[in-house]
Amino acid sequence: MMNEAPKVPSQSTVLMFGSLSAVLLLAVLMNGLRSDLRSQLSESSQHTHEVALNAAQAIRIPLRASANSMSFIAEESNRLQRTAPQQSDALLQGLLAEILRRQPQIVNISFIHAPTPGNASTLPVPADSVWTSCGAHIPPSTGLPCFGPMADTPRGPVFSVTAPLGAQQWIVGDIEASVLQRSIADVPHSADIFFKVVGAYGRTIVQGGNQAAALGAEHASPPWWIATLFGLRDPLPLWAEAPVESYPFKVVAEISYQRALAPWHRQIVTAVALYVFYLLVFAGLLGVMYRATRMQRYYIQSLQDKTQDLHTAQRVGRTAIWTLHAGRFQCTDEAGDIFGLPDGRCEASVEELLALVPAADRAPLIAKVKTAWNNDEPLRAEFRIKKPDGSIRCLSAGGQVVVDQAGVKRMTGTVVDVTEQWKAHQQHAESEQRFRSLFEHNPLPFWVFDAASLRFLEVNAAAVRAYGYTREEFLDMTILDIRDPAEHTELNDHLLSSSEARQIPKVWMHRTKQGQSIDVRIHAANIVFNGRQARLVLAEDITAQLAGEREMAYRALHDTTTQLPNQHALFGQLDELIDNGRRFDVAYLQLLGMDAISDTFGINVSTGILQAVAERLAEHTGEGEFLATVTHEAFALLVTSGQLTHTKLQDIAHSVTEPLHYEETQHQIDIVIGVASHPQDGAQGEILFGRAALAAHAHIRSEQPIHYFETALAQKSKDKLQFAARLRRAVKRHEFEMHFQPITNYPDQQLIGLEALIRWPQDDGTLISPSTFIPLCEESGLIVPLGQWVLNQAAKASLQLREAGFENLPIGVNISPAELRSDLVANLRAIRRAYSLPHDAIHIELTESSLIDHREKVIGIMKQLRSDGTAVALDDFGTGFSSLSYLRDLPIDMLKIDQAFIRNVDWDARSSTICDAIIALGKSLKVSVIAEGIERSAQYRWLYQHGCDGAQGFYLGKPETLASFLARWGSAKAGTP
Repeated sequence: MMNEAPKVPSQSTVLMFGSLSAVLLLAVLMNGLRSDLRSQLSESSQHTHEVALNAAQAIRIPLRASANSMSFIAEESNRLQRTAPQQSDALLQGLLAEILRRQPQIVNISFIHAPTPGNASTLPVPADSVWTSCGAHIPPSTGLPCFGPMADTPRGPVFSVTAPLGAQQWIVGDIEASVLQRSIADVPHSADIFFKVVGAYGRTIVQGGNQAAALGAEHASPPWWIATLFGLRDPLPLWAEAPVESYPFKVVAEISYQRALAPWHRQIVTAVALYVFYLLVFAGLLGVMYRATRMQRYYIQSLQDKTQDLHTAQRVGRTAIWTLHAGRFQCTDEAGDIFGLPDGRCEASVEELLALVPAADRAPLIAKVKTAWNNDEPLRAEFRIKKPDGSIRCLSAGGQVVVDQAGVKRMTGTVVDVTEQWKAHQQHAESEQRFRSLFEHNPLPFWVFDAASLRFLEVNAAAVRAYGYTREEFLDMTILDIRDPAEHTELNDHLLSSSEARQIPKVWMHRTKQGQSIDVRIHAANIVFNGRQARLVLAEDITAQLAGEREMAYRALHDTTTQLPNQHALFGQLDELIDNGRRFDVAYLQLLGMDAISDTFGINVSTGILQAVAERLAEHTGEGEFLATVTHEAFALLVTSGQLTHTKLQDIAHSVTEPLHYEETQHQIDIVIGVASHPQDGAQGEILFGRAALAAHAHIRSEQPIHYFETALAQKSKDKLQFAARLRRAVKRHEFEMHFQPITNYPDQQLIGLEALIRWPQDDGTLISPSTFIPLCEESGLIVPLGQWVLNQAAKASLQLREAGFENLPIGVNISPAELRSDLVANLRAIRRAYSLPHDAIHIELTESSLIDHREKVIGIMKQLRSDGTAVALDDFGTGFSSLSYLRDLPIDMLKIDQAFIRNVDWDARSSTICDAIIALGKSLKVSVIAEGIERSAQYRWLYQHGCDGAQGFYLGKPETLASFLARWGSAKAGTP
């Protein structure tokens, strides 16, 4: 049985006891102070009496000596008067001298006669004279000495002593008061007492002691607070009087209450200090008890909270405390989460507990408990519990046999629900098995090496196959043995780097047993292997992948045809030179005619030509210079400033333009070179390259091959871009208008057709001709949507012409090569269907230049057009490069002679011969021949005379809007004058 906790008095008990003690202590102190007060006053009163008596005794001696001297003189004077009257005066004088010598306190001796009543001759006597004091009251017949009042003299205060000589005569002696002062100087007294000698007339003769101790009116009684606090109703007097025996003097001794009570005041201070100390100690004790009480409450609350936390932790951690005693089992499993005792009980018999343990675990558990109980050994047991709901929980119990103070033996300990850990252990075992399976059967090399010694700890079969070493050989090696010695330092640095850095996959070079080098990407992770810090490594053979990546990197920076650096590499080199502050020149080498070679002879021939040109250019590229392929028809050359001379450029141009022989074909390549310099012409690589290209493109038709960049070229290019932007907006908004020029026959100028001509009206009323914007449309790709719009406008015009009575008046529309490459046939069919037009309502006009590119495809399109009933005209004939063999094969219906041949046909023999030949050629091919640009009647007549079929030009009518055309030609119908 545990000892009872000691009882601690409560704070209120201590407060009550301390308060009573304080009152009792105050009463004791007050009583002691009252007793000490009376004792102190009694002692002071007794002391004053003693001082007064001592002082009276001290002054009696000089007084008696003086009085005796006067009495002796009086007796001797009377005796001499009786015995020797004649000699009495002389003898009396000698006696007086001797007395004055022996009694120095007597300063003067004289004889006086007392006045008699009725004696008018007698001198007046002063009121304070000795006679007044003594003679009037003491008759001389008595013979007793008498003391007179105090008088002030030059020698100091004196008083008189008289003795009677007879009935009417006195002897008077003046005594110095200082003799009394000297007599009382040696009277013993304390420093706090004042005393004085008072004469018969109440005047103070001498005084001694402490003048400040004299009692005043305010000190005649004790202070009120003393009388009130200490009940001092009848205080003792603090003064005393002592008469001087036989003489009219008295001594008064006194002391003030302040000085008398000075020692007692110190006792008050001591008592107050003691009482205050007690109160402070008592208050401190109360404070300590208050803090202790608060701390006790805090600890109790904390203990309760900790107990609650312990219970919570036990529930959360699925832990309980158990005790086994006298066949009974107790636990703290209040919720029944661990043991699951019925009805939520925390106590059961051993039999009830064992009934919850499965049979397989019951016997081992009983054996372990018995062994621990009998041998006083610690208990360690793991077993399962089947709870009433059928769930199985795994428990781990630990305990120890203990004996309490009463000698009772019991076993107590803790139990932990380790079901989750057991499941995790099972999962871990399964995970290890899976890891082992993955490790062994992984097709990629796997190994584990010791993080400290770098020695292999385990390898899989794939590593054995990939590296050629046996498993035993691997386990005798370190990872350094499969590395190139040159990488050992880098490998050690990598292993010493941060964990994050080591987690990043890294490419290394390994060596097999046969000495072959392989590139591997290492994936590694830190693990614990058989209790050692180790690294798990997966080696991915990427030798072929890296080779492919190197090839891709090469291809990314090189042209696959010429094997020269490409445009991407060129820009990188430009940026590097600029960043290094180098001064250099850029030459843009534009080849001309490559597309014609490709279209004519095929892509293989054009590729071979490009390779041959690249070889020639490489021969002119010196050390430190950079040659790159830009496109399939352009190169770029970077040369240090000052070395790209005009002579070098001429040599390059001459080398390129020399005839090339390839697969039994000979080719002539032209070149245009544009040059820009850094930093004069540009501070950025792309801008510098663009300006070199601009210098070449701006002179693409120049007879000179070498051109340098000028600022005006940039402005011209900028203007062109701005014009292109305006043109794109105009195409999108349909800001164009169609004009129509008549085509007539001979000789009566009857209408046989119209040519649709596009114009671009401006805000100022002017018109931009198609020769200005059509080439730009072809370059920018706007020609296709613009051509689609033109076809629609021509279809609308044809419909309006029919409504105006022009039934068989076809409209010719010019078609660009880009439109031919689009689905022209389908577009025309759709337009005819949309506007319900006959097949011959719209004619198509093609230039010879459109036949050069993609000749076979164009011929196929022309055949489809003719099969649909659409007439095809060959425009500007004679200005192109078509051969007669091409003309023979072309499915055309009309030839239109270019105005360059018509301009002087009526007077120039060469022009007339050419026109005559073209007309004859048309007749032989059975196609109509139409002359363009007729401006004079003489031209018209010549063409009529030589058999031309149609006429077109300002002489017959300028291009105008459809409304103007109808207004002017409204009365004339097709085929009528």
